[in-house]
Amino acid sequence: MSTGTWVACMLVIWVIASKSQGVVPEAAAVLSDANSTVFWLLVVSLVGLTVTGAIRLLYWRADTPPGELKTKRGALVVKHVAFLLIYGLGTLWAALTVFR
Repeated sequence: MSTGTWVACMLVIWVIASKSQGVVPEAAAVLSDANSTVFWLLVVSLVGLTVTGAIRLLYWRADTPPGELKTKRGALVVKHVAFLLIYGLGTLWAALTVFR
């Protein structure tokens, strides 16, 4: 659910930013406030994703047979590096778009 919320927030930020070009200043201020609110929802979803991921990470060893720990650990590192890049760069883009 947190991932879906994060992606939805990214899409809303993109749509609002692209549609707010060239509007009257009053409308631009309202759209900017809306985008700011959506950004903070994105941050909350990112926190939720991190917390639930950390809980899952704490318990993955208990569910993994001892012979598979080394293989799963390598895959887990690759997955988390990819996720850090995706979520980190996406959130950075959103922040730069909203707070420019």
